[in-house]
Formats: sequence, structure tokens, C-alpha cells
Amino acid sequence: MASLKAQDGHMPAIADLNYHHLRYFWTVAHEGSIAKAGVVLGVSQPTISEQLRLLATAVGNELLVRDGRQLRLTDTGHMVLSYADDIFALGRELHEALASRRSGRPVPVTVGISDSVSKHVACRLLAPALRLPEPVQVTAHEDSHDALVQRLAGHELDLVISDAPLEAHLRIRAYNHVLGESDLAVYGPRTLAKLGRRFPASLDGAPLLAAMPGSPHRRAWDAWCVDQGIQPRIVAQIQDSALMKAMGQAGLGVFTAPLAIAEDLRAGGEMRLIGSIPAIRVRYYAISLDRRLTNPALQAITAGGRDMFG
Repeated sequence: MASLKAQDGHMPAIADLNYHHLRYFWTVAHEGSIAKAGVVLGVSQPTISEQLRLLATAVGNELLVRDGRQLRLTDTGHMVLSYADDIFALGRELHEALASRRSGRPVPVTVGISDSVSKHVACRLLAPALRLPEPVQVTAHEDSHDALVQRLAGHELDLVISDAPLEAHLRIRAYNHVLGESDLAVYGPRTLAKLGRRFPASLDGAPLLAAMPGSPHRRAWDAWCVDQGIQPRIVAQIQDSALMKAMGQAGLGVFTAPLAIAEDLRAGGEMRLIGSIPAIRVRYYAISLDRRLTNPALQAITAGGRDMFG
């Protein structure tokens, strides 16, 4: 924390770290320029410049420097912005919580769920949020991973649950929180339960309900089949996990899903666990704009992941 020392060598007093100044800096950093921040904040550019100067004085270091016509964050600026993100995220949550308590309405939480995530996994992750003492209303949107990440960046979602992490090339300031991981497993209807006897060799030529080409799990599955010297017969390529399960229950083929939800899939008595594949691990992520999840409902979701995956 030495970079936060004032010029006289002492840490700035908490009163010197004016949160009004901090909001001006936070807005400039996210908007990319003082001019754009002025439009958002409804104040003049000289006013913003003065607030930034006062904050830099309180911190004891420059937070933004000119790089041509652009503003660039210094190392201290990056650190301060990271804390500012958390501070203002907490402020938003406090405002929402107080508003909900005054109105008696449940706290709204909007979650995006990647359509490649098993519905059983999604249900078990969301369930703890609905059991909190304070009432919560969850709105769940299902879409592709990329579409949900874009909606998260636009502040339309509080969280994205996915089986793929946020990738750096998307240039979106967000954070991956690992929920847990599980071996991949092969499931099928009772009529195909015999495939478990010589697994995995028995999968050669077996009807397969496959994930979509190009997905991370499909690539891992295809590579594993090559290693095993087997070639299942792909009868359908399906993006939606619920449709895949329904087609499996109808006896149309075997499919893959996490081993962690084996009991859920077998509960109705129609599905059988054909075999597990420790060589392929399925990992799940909660992706958020905040580095630390402070919303109790979002914390409950991550706790649900730890409980599910052990």
C-alpha cells in the first residue's frame, strides 16, 4: 500500500479520500475521457479536472496521465479503480436493499445462464439464493455465453453462470469466479444401459446426442474419442441441455453431462450412468463486473457451487 502514501510520507486521513472525488475519477476511468464523464455527471470539464487533481493530492500519486489524446491509468490508478469498483458496487447494492426493504418487495437479482449449462446444475446453483432470510426475486435469462457476457457488460445482468470463463480478448472488465468442477460422464436410457459393460469401447458406433461443434466440451470429447480409438455415431448435435436430456429419455441416444448431477439425472428411473471420464473435467464459472461478490444472493449462488462440487 506504499503507493497510497501522501507526499510527506504519511498515509492520507480517511477524510482526505473524498468519495465525491473518487466517483469523478471512477466515471472518467470507465468512460475513457473527461468530456464523456462530464456528460454522464452533468458537470463541466474544468470541474472534473479539479476533482481529479484533489484526489491525486490526497492519494499522493497521479492516477491518470496523458498518452497522446488519450488518458491512461497509472499503476496506482489501476489499483484505486479496482477498489472504487467494489465501493460503488456496494453502494448500489445498499441502495437497492434499502429500497426493497422500505417497499416490502424482494431484492431483484438478474442472472444469465449459458444455454450449454445443465438445467440441473443451474437449478442447484440458484436454489440457495431463494432460501435466504431476506426475500429475493431471481430473474434468469438463458442465451449463448457470448451474448450473456455482452449483456453483463451493458449492466443488464448481475451475474453470468457459464461453463466457460470470460476470455481476455473480449476486452470486458469483469471477473471469473470458479464455482467448481466435475468429471464428465456419459448417460443413456435403460435401453442402452448395456453400454456400461465394456465402457468406453462400447461407445464405438453407439448413437450419440452430441454438443455443438466448436464448443470447448465438444473439442475435448472428440479428442478423447480419438485417444480411445472409438467413433460414436452422432445422431444429433444439440445446444440446449434440457432438449438433450429429453431426447436421451426418449431412447434416441447417449449424451454427456457432469458426473456431479448423476443422482439428479437418475432420479426418475429412466436414465442410467453409462460411465465417467476423469480425463475430461467440466468447470463452471460465475462471471461478474465486481471483483468481490458482496450481494448476499450472489454469495449464496457461489456457496451452492462449493456445496455441489465439494
